[in-house]
Amino acid sequence: MDFINGQRLLGLPIAPLLAGLVASGLVLHVFRNWSRLRHVPGPFWSKFTNIPRVLWVTTGRSHEIHYAIHERYGETVRFAPNMISLGNPAWIPQLYPIRPGFPKSDFYRTLMPYTRNGGALPAVFNTRDEELHKKIKSPIAPLFSLSNTLPLEVFVDQTLAIMIEQIDKRFVDSQIVFDLSDWLQYFAFDVMGTLTFSKRYGFLEQGRDVNNMLSTIWNYMKRASPMTQIPWFDEIWNKNAFIATFRKPSGFTILGLVAKYIADRKQARVSGKGADHGRGDRDMLSQFFELTAKSPQLPQWCVTAWTFSNVIAGSDSTAIIMKTVWFNLLAYPETLSRLREELLQADRDLGGFSKPFPAWKEVCDLPYLDAVIHEGLRMHPPFCLPLERVVPKDGLTIGNTFFPGGTVVGMSPYVVNQHRPTFGEDAAIWNPDRWMVSKELKAKRESSIMTFGAGRRICLGRHVAMLELKKLVPALALKYQFALVDAQRYKVENRWFFRQYGIDVTVKHRAGSETEQIPFLTRPKTPPHLNIPSSTAIVTVRVIDSTASLFLDPPLFWQPSIQGFEGVHVPTYCFLVSSGERHVLFDLGVRRDWNNYAPKTADLIRRTTQCHVDKNISEILDEQADASHSNGQVRSNNIEAIIWSHHHFDHIGDPSTFPASTTLVVGPGVSQDCWPGYPTRSDAMVLDEDIKGREVREINFGVRPVKVGPFDAFDYFEDGSFYLLDSPGHSVGHMTALARVTTGGLDGDSFVFMGADACHHPGVLRPSEYLPIPARINRNGDATKSFFDVSPVLFPDLAAARETVRKIKELDGADNVLVILAHDGSIKNHINLFPKSINNWRAKGLRSSTRWLFCADFSAALML
Repeated sequence: MDFINGQRLLGLPIAPLLAGLVASGLVLHVFRNWSRLRHVPGPFWSKFTNIPRVLWVTTGRSHEIHYAIHERYGETVRFAPNMISLGNPAWIPQLYPIRPGFPKSDFYRTLMPYTRNGGALPAVFNTRDEELHKKIKSPIAPLFSLSNTLPLEVFVDQTLAIMIEQIDKRFVDSQIVFDLSDWLQYFAFDVMGTLTFSKRYGFLEQGRDVNNMLSTIWNYMKRASPMTQIPWFDEIWNKNAFIATFRKPSGFTILGLVAKYIADRKQARVSGKGADHGRGDRDMLSQFFELTAKSPQLPQWCVTAWTFSNVIAGSDSTAIIMKTVWFNLLAYPETLSRLREELLQADRDLGGFSKPFPAWKEVCDLPYLDAVIHEGLRMHPPFCLPLERVVPKDGLTIGNTFFPGGTVVGMSPYVVNQHRPTFGEDAAIWNPDRWMVSKELKAKRESSIMTFGAGRRICLGRHVAMLELKKLVPALALKYQFALVDAQRYKVENRWFFRQYGIDVTVKHRAGSETEQIPFLTRPKTPPHLNIPSSTAIVTVRVIDSTASLFLDPPLFWQPSIQGFEGVHVPTYCFLVSSGERHVLFDLGVRRDWNNYAPKTADLIRRTTQCHVDKNISEILDEQADASHSNGQVRSNNIEAIIWSHHHFDHIGDPSTFPASTTLVVGPGVSQDCWPGYPTRSDAMVLDEDIKGREVREINFGVRPVKVGPFDAFDYFEDGSFYLLDSPGHSVGHMTALARVTTGGLDGDSFVFMGADACHHPGVLRPSEYLPIPARINRNGDATKSFFDVSPVLFPDLAAARETVRKIKELDGADNVLVILAHDGSIKNHINLFPKSINNWRAKGLRSSTRWLFCADFSAALML
């Protein structure tokens, strides 16, 4: 009865009942959210709450976290109760189609600037209303077409001139270390200021963040980025008129700056002082005003929205790509050298680039420049959170997964751009060569990068960005030589936009730029791309002075004769090549007791040369191991194999001083040509005892064929670290070798080429069209013609020998290959010799410092 009268009801504990109802509702809500996407894998807590993805963003490393999660869970991952991240670029057309129907999620509302009186300001990029998007995009889209972008090139040139003036004035003579990333950002902002307002912001002239504009934008992004993961909270905290009474809302300061520029322009238009300052060109703000005047149906805030987008996205995003490109060019200097060589070749082909900077039309189709720019776009896209879309009400199947209507699905440009099946197993590292592929594969990869978005909401300013990039990169590459101080100082932070800093450099004018004398009598030709198979494996190479000294009589080896060059005493180098605990020797030099060679060989030595030898290679190894107190020394009994480059006396040494377990490796046809040896055959040039009890392995370049540059190759360790190269002409089965000694990092991939007796003297290789003779060397005649050709006396297959030399010249022209011939005495006192390794030759600048030392052999003829 009390219950019916309400007495008991009033006496019940209402609060616990309400709490129970709320809790039940919450549990039901969580269960519904979990169950509708329970078939999608992902981190446990992400299935129930948005908190994990908020925390990921606050770390500043969310792009790396997202990538790691995809690596663990696959290409379809649940990031939040109602948010799915996809990682396969093949799905881009489905999620980001040209047709309408896939609206942007509430993620984008958080990126709208807000004022208390005006509310949230939509723009082309951030509006979710597809009708409104069409209305405000259609009028300005033609302004950003390629044809309308190219006339803006003059503005980019003006800004480039200011940048170069400031770098020259501030840093070239002083050699002060500066952060190149700051100046790239200043450039990007001043370009967009010029394009938008007909005047620079002044970043470059002042060398600083004018009016704290950059820091304001960055703070705006730091504040907005966590809110993108919980948009409902942004409505409470950032886009709330009451809270805006007490603090400046997001984007307020930037909107104030934009409003000032617009007000100044309106005043100038009223007073009759237009924006063109006497030019026939009109800046974008003038064109924005014209568009609104022609289309009064457009919202009044359109000019503000368009201008706001130019100030933020139009500048910061391009700067991010510039920083990515330049850091990687400096961290991988072989790619910068290759780019510069392509630019110089184009300059020669055109009879000179336009002044003061290469024109767009002169560089826009250069393949390696294009590859560098595309790799920069791929490596660090400006926006690195998933670009979210809302699945239509009928749902959608992507891949093999169905997503109910209302599900938020997105792709992170960072994750998609590192998709290994699309971009290669090395997708995590800088490699412009991934774009130097067939047209079909390149087109597929271009359509697979998400840097500019995709579909109907693709970035309007992409052509402007490409114009700036293809103007800036060649201009700086041709003008300056930057030296990266420490790659470890480079840092990246992701707050929706990337922030990069720490590209600390010194700078000087590049040799060959207009400010310095060109060092060559003629400009070098770009060598063909070597196309060496990629690998992360390296070997350690130690150059051994075998102690053998020989006299080389010119007519036997080279033609024509050179006045004053009557012969040369030379060393004989061998190479210890180590892959972990596996060690091989490339050549053995001359045996100490050379009189005990086969009689025919010993007689040849007496008749044709002067020979002195102190030690066998086995003795050099063992004595060094005995003298050293450190672990890891290589003894003669640690040698897995002896590789004869060919079977001439100054390379075969004495194999009998090595254990029978050591394999002898020879080139094609050597076994048949050499054995039986002496004494079985009285006229043999080698000994029977050279192979007594040991395995002889003859290389067949037709088995597992590999192409390394222009050479047929054999991958000795089967990991891309050490190749034997088929190099005929001098003798039966003559081989050279190429060792990869660094990979990645600051030096990138670098190589040591072991030239054996392919030509005996660097004067056969240089000068060349790739390495013309320097102006400082006084030589008459063709600056690209080598001093020597090989002689038919000791190169019986002259045509094959010349072809081998031609191939070596291509390697010699590459800046990441150090060529060492077996008898190049000019470098002996300038390189690391055993027991030290030569792997760091590039860091020490050995290629440039030793390249022309051999010219001292011709001092009489060259008047050195």
